[in-house]
Amino acid sequence: MLMAAVLLAMLAAGASAALRAQDEPVVQPDDITTPVPTTFPTPTPAAAVATPAPPQPMHVPGDRPNVYVVRPADTLFTVALETGLDLDDVPCAIAPDFTVGTPLVIGDVLSLPPANVACHRVQPGDALVSIAGIYLTSAEAIHQLPWNGLATTPLADVQLVPGTHLRIPVPLPENWLAANPVPQGVDFLTVMLNMPVNTSPFVVFAKGNAARHTTPTMGPVPSDWPYGSGRFAWPVYGWLSQSYRYDHRAIDLAAPAGTPVTAADRGVVVRAGWNDQGYGRFVIVDHNIDYVSLYAHLDRILVQEGDVVGQGQVIGTVGSTGNSTGPHLHFEIRDFGRLINPLELLALN
Repeated sequence: MLMAAVLLAMLAAGASAALRAQDEPVVQPDDITTPVPTTFPTPTPAAAVATPAPPQPMHVPGDRPNVYVVRPADTLFTVALETGLDLDDVPCAIAPDFTVGTPLVIGDVLSLPPANVACHRVQPGDALVSIAGIYLTSAEAIHQLPWNGLATTPLADVQLVPGTHLRIPVPLPENWLAANPVPQGVDFLTVMLNMPVNTSPFVVFAKGNAARHTTPTMGPVPSDWPYGSGRFAWPVYGWLSQSYRYDHRAIDLAAPAGTPVTAADRGVVVRAGWNDQGYGRFVIVDHNIDYVSLYAHLDRILVQEGDVVGQGQVIGTVGSTGNSTGPHLHFEIRDFGRLINPLELLALN
């Protein structure tokens, strides 16, 4: 009896295994494929060991002027994005009598103002002396600057027209810093972080540290959600080789060629390609919350215009295209079109 029971149990187990085998899919050799490893694109030149890019030479009066040719569908904002000018400075690339109601003319050649020249929109009651006081320069310097077209009129007789624009030569940073030294023991980066947004660092340092507010972490969002959070993440692993200053309204982050560059916040790619004004290969992301970020000197571009990108998504690789002295990322943030110090936002994270 015991032997019969064992035989019956063995037969039952075999039948159960056969039934299970019928339920399992049959895999043929041709059904199996060897996965192809995903490789990150290599930079066009041989990968270079990153070295901090030396400061770019300042463009000052007397240099060969940088120019930009107006294209179809250009606006003041697109000109600002392509040339790197602050939105408020674009009129000073056009003409003194330019007003916001004046249309841009396709084919016109714009002469970009040098880095140490500010653009001032004349307000009612303005005079050369009062404007000079704002920018810590002299009325004579404004009067004699050829672009302003005032030199043929005696200084005392100059009548400024509200709504027009003047180029203002401002003191070079070494002159200003000599008269306004940073207090002993104060780190320069600390001073920069305490500056008001869109303030030229050599004109005035902010007093005290404004309270910084954080934004709650965003929850899951749809893949096609085009809006950023306003919380900007560092776009590349590297080190700060150039900070924000009046003639470099951006930060430079040095890193080896080919290092991934990621979107600092969610948004829509509005520009991806080559730029003739010195950016080289660059990407511009509109975060649709008044912020726009720009990533320049890329070796590779891995997104297309119209793409919705998430924060941290790879959009390109570090390179040295355009006016660049070594592999690094040139990173800008604009608020309502105006260039601001990215450290003001990155420092919150």
